[in-house]
Amino acid sequence: MPNSFAYFVLFMWPIVVIVLFQKQKLPAALAWSIVAGYLLLPTKTEIDFPILPAFNKTFIPNFVAVVMCLITVNKIGIGQSISLSGLRQAQRLNHGVTILKGWLPRSKIGLVLVLMMLFSPIVTALLNNFPIIVGGLFIPGLTYYDALSIGMNAFVTLLPFLMARKFLADTESHNVLLKVLCVAGFLYAFLALFEVRMSPQLNVWIYGFFPHQFLQHIRAGGFRPVVFLHHGLWLGIFFSISFLAAAGLWRAMEGKPRGTIFFMASWIAMTLVLAKTFGALVITLVLTPIVLFFKMRMQMIFAALIAMTVLFYPMVRGVDILPLDGIVSLANKVSGERAGSLTFRLDNEDILLDRANERPFFGWGGWGRSRVYDQNSGRDLSTTDGRWIIVLGQGGWIRYLAEFGLLAVPIILLAWRRKNLNLSFATSTLCLALCANLVDMIPNSTFTPITLLIAGALMGRLEVETSEEREEVDIPVVNSQGTQYRRNLKPKISSTDKVLVRQRRI
Repeated sequence: MPNSFAYFVLFMWPIVVIVLFQKQKLPAALAWSIVAGYLLLPTKTEIDFPILPAFNKTFIPNFVAVVMCLITVNKIGIGQSISLSGLRQAQRLNHGVTILKGWLPRSKIGLVLVLMMLFSPIVTALLNNFPIIVGGLFIPGLTYYDALSIGMNAFVTLLPFLMARKFLADTESHNVLLKVLCVAGFLYAFLALFEVRMSPQLNVWIYGFFPHQFLQHIRAGGFRPVVFLHHGLWLGIFFSISFLAAAGLWRAMEGKPRGTIFFMASWIAMTLVLAKTFGALVITLVLTPIVLFFKMRMQMIFAALIAMTVLFYPMVRGVDILPLDGIVSLANKVSGERAGSLTFRLDNEDILLDRANERPFFGWGGWGRSRVYDQNSGRDLSTTDGRWIIVLGQGGWIRYLAEFGLLAVPIILLAWRRKNLNLSFATSTLCLALCANLVDMIPNSTFTPITLLIAGALMGRLEVETSEEREEVDIPVVNSQGTQYRRNLKPKISSTDKVLVRQRRI
């Protein structure tokens, strides 16, 4: 059980977010609020109020960041009619960052996916109001209260995506996000290396509990670190994303900063190796040459192919056309233990996929209803590891296409429209970093706020070049009636000062 300090840190986090927004530019403050909250706040620590979403490490950083974004935007006068001097002041305060109109994607496919993500869990709950009785096991049906609670949790989960789409959409913000991921990974590596040497004890010493099973974190005569995350696998894929971000920065930068970035990337890579997370390491080894040596066109094509493969993976998996026996044989050459683990996962996916196909559209809902049980004893026969099979079983194809579509579709569309959007290496690196996470979500359930933060930033990038610049300013006009003011004129602003200032609905 979490100790009192765990709850203290959790409920003091709003102060940290407020300070970040006071000291940092809006994109950096938003990115640090979500990333640091995910890395530092305790897992499995929450206060569950009636009807409201649980106050935990997901809700508190997301909600406070939304409030601070609104306050910051209001403070710099976005969405208001301002004078020319006020326009330049807004540019200085906002540092030229593009802020997109509204909170929902303007593209039809993005809007549909968001609405599916928000409302499909409610439909799932309403369609699963019957109990499940297997042997001596009784699982009650879902109620209207469950439908409301699930819908609110879906909204809270989606907040990093919506904020990133609105505030982290342009190239400069993508650079900021890469820097935050790189620095966060570099600093977090010190804690991980401590646990590699001393065993994963930081969560126990500081928050009073271990977040998972300790035996799963003993590897190759040493330890797999956890720090403050749910599992060592979550830590491994974070270091993979962080290293790819550092590699992308190293390629894009020039001069002395490259030496610093190279050192940070090397430090993160060493930590990833010592963390003994084989899957994340393999993903990193495959994607690193693409980040470092491929042209942007090939990077985007490769990222789009990965995104499409993951998006349609359940279909391919269901018709048995994947060379699974060959993959297991290859894994056996590396390690018999890993081959056995892979075989166990594949066998569980088969029985869980059969269970999901019984209710293919909206799934079985939560409370373990999508799992497989012994018909006589009611004993749970299944183990859910991959995010894809969890989502498909609980929410059906509607929820799967919504969740994985929000992650994969921005990559695919950016690759398709890369010539018109004038993409940078920062954007293509974020696409590949998100692909690393997508691939890892096949064997593991590493769906995190960082995943959504990157996906939202990529979704917003689709809208930047197509958004119309609509500036509403007051310009003095001298005529026979004296000095008057005329609106809706676009003043000539130098290229260094140019900024998108639009009428906003916030």
